[in-house]
Amino acid sequence: MSSAIDAGPIAYRIGQIDTLAKCLLASHALYSPEMRASLALHWLSRAWEQYRQDRAITLGASLIGAECAAERNAFLTLLERALCPREKPLTQAIRTVRKIAIRPMASEAADAEAIVAASTGDLDAVLGELDQAKLPQAPLERLLTLVDRFRYSSGDERDALSATARTPCWAINLAAVALGSAFRLSDTPLPFVGVVHRRLFRADRDAGERRTDGRESLLAALHGTACDVARMPRAADIFAREFPNQRSNSRLYLAWMLLFGLGGLTPAQLARALPATKAGAAKLLRQLESRHLARAHGPFAPFVCAITIPMALPDWRHETAS
Repeated sequence: MSSAIDAGPIAYRIGQIDTLAKCLLASHALYSPEMRASLALHWLSRAWEQYRQDRAITLGASLIGAECAAERNAFLTLLERALCPREKPLTQAIRTVRKIAIRPMASEAADAEAIVAASTGDLDAVLGELDQAKLPQAPLERLLTLVDRFRYSSGDERDALSATARTPCWAINLAAVALGSAFRLSDTPLPFVGVVHRRLFRADRDAGERRTDGRESLLAALHGTACDVARMPRAADIFAREFPNQRSNSRLYLAWMLLFGLGGLTPAQLARALPATKAGAAKLLRQLESRHLARAHGPFAPFVCAITIPMALPDWRHETAS
């Protein structure tokens, strides 16, 4: 009975995503190349945030910041390993991040290689399990089965909490970003961030609690992807309203899309992304600030995106109530 109750809300969200992907994201008229690149950068930033949570990394909130360069570069390398070779948007987003971020020092590069070497086994094991034909087809059952196969892969089984300390939770979430279709979450291969949380690996949770946790994290990941796809055209519309008469060679729109996708940029980072001079990039950011699309927090701090775009996508409860 519980699987039938869970299936309705999940199927409803998947239907929303498929509709948005086919009617909005697939349209070259409604989704410009700049919007697609910005969306991929946004997904990459969200995936980095989830990766930090999964691996208890407390620093490096900015994907392109100077902190946690070794962990960030390891994350990018591991994600590239999981990505399908034809997954161009995220692959290009990774290249953009590496272009924008400061090149790591030799010691940081060595640390990143060590992290990748220690993590590749877990990631390959998860990817191998996703290739198994015996996994259930229903998304939630598939996810719970995957978690159960790795729940005691690390840690002391006698301690209920130790199984959450070193689990391949990060690898499952990375696989869902790289290969969302392998989780049966959409007909269109899209990234899904945070399909599972570390608490699902706790040994003291019974089957009902694990199922509830898994359903909620899966629904949240589906909702996040749907909102991301729907939010980007609104960001483009806001720019068009604030700057209606842009020249064809203006790079202000591209600067805005980069800022919206990454959340924050310094003039130096934007200059490397465009490319442009640092002074030219600073001028673009100040133009965005003049229309309240960006906000500066000091001479050495990044300009951050100054707007939030709330989304109100109906869910299963509203549909059934009507």
